[in-house]
Amino acid sequence: MSRARVLLAAALAFGLAGCAPVGQAAHRQAPTTAASTAKSALPALEAWVYPGSTGEDTCNAPAEYRDGRLRTGVLKPEYWDVDPHGALNLLRTDTHPCNGYSETNAADIKAHSAAQYTTVSAMDRATTAALVNDPARRTAAVDQLTELAQRIGFTGVDIDFEDFWAWTAEDEKGYEAFLTELARSLHGAGLKLQVDAPVETHDGDSVFSYRGVMRAGVDQLVVMDYGRQFNTPDGSHCWAISPHSWVRDAVTYAQSQVPDKDRLVIGLPSYGFTAPDPCVPAKVKDSVAVAAIRRAPGYSDDPATIAARRDADSGEVRWTAGGTFYDYTDQQGMDTKLAVLQQLGVTRVSVWTLGGNPWFSATALNGSH
Repeated sequence: MSRARVLLAAALAFGLAGCAPVGQAAHRQAPTTAASTAKSALPALEAWVYPGSTGEDTCNAPAEYRDGRLRTGVLKPEYWDVDPHGALNLLRTDTHPCNGYSETNAADIKAHSAAQYTTVSAMDRATTAALVNDPARRTAAVDQLTELAQRIGFTGVDIDFEDFWAWTAEDEKGYEAFLTELARSLHGAGLKLQVDAPVETHDGDSVFSYRGVMRAGVDQLVVMDYGRQFNTPDGSHCWAISPHSWVRDAVTYAQSQVPDKDRLVIGLPSYGFTAPDPCVPAKVKDSVAVAAIRRAPGYSDDPATIAARRDADSGEVRWTAGGTFYDYTDQQGMDTKLAVLQQLGVTRVSVWTLGGNPWFSATALNGSH
């Protein structure tokens, strides 16, 4: 998913009135490669569903997936997070009325997708470490995750632990131990394991190891190929969420580490962000629903205005109003990003996120999804 996520309603409030600190990391751009010249078949599609409160744009997610867009694809609702002590917290509908866990909501997810994963998130290094570096916490989490996925008949579990660039070597060792134990438990129950990964462009970008994670028994690695704006130099316009050249560089490296196409999934952004202009990366407000961006000062549906604002290097729409910078991916931008991944031979794509954000055009999907 994204990250340094925030609730989408809060994202709108801060995005229009001023931005709060959010952490994220990304990497450098790279030139177009020869791999981008040969277009491949449409990748299989997945999407994350984020829980929230009544009135937030994420509440639109069920209406979106019920249109059948993922009837042959994958849905990944976030039913778990990790508390500061390293214990799992089930995000039930009594505290997360939109898209939270209930048997009814899980059944609805199953009814509108071919495969399903329960996502569990930890958004900072301390939370991740509290779980993965404690054998007792690891065992408890493995048991809970396996039991729920098996009980509700989901395909498996999606691990979304972030703040990767703050991790220590000890954290990575504990993380791989946790994944090994979880993979063994899930596979024993006939289930699968996905793991969300940072963008890396070469060995040693972070302590996170694509190969080490795959050796732990993970079935699929999901590279979250977005968040480039967080590496913007202070004082310039914010960089795009996922510039095409950066995506090409990241995907090429990921493919070198995970050569089996069926085991590599590339995350694609469907959302926007706001930030001060000139850019202050620490004050970027990420994962703002495009439905919220449409209510922002200066937003326009005029085709000529959109064309003038569209960034050729990313396909994203970008403008400044009242000292705030806005960037979002619309349907045309999503189609363009999907085409880049097709050219690279990517066979599986996961979209962050459903709920007030655009989807691909029928033309881009060739009527097959």
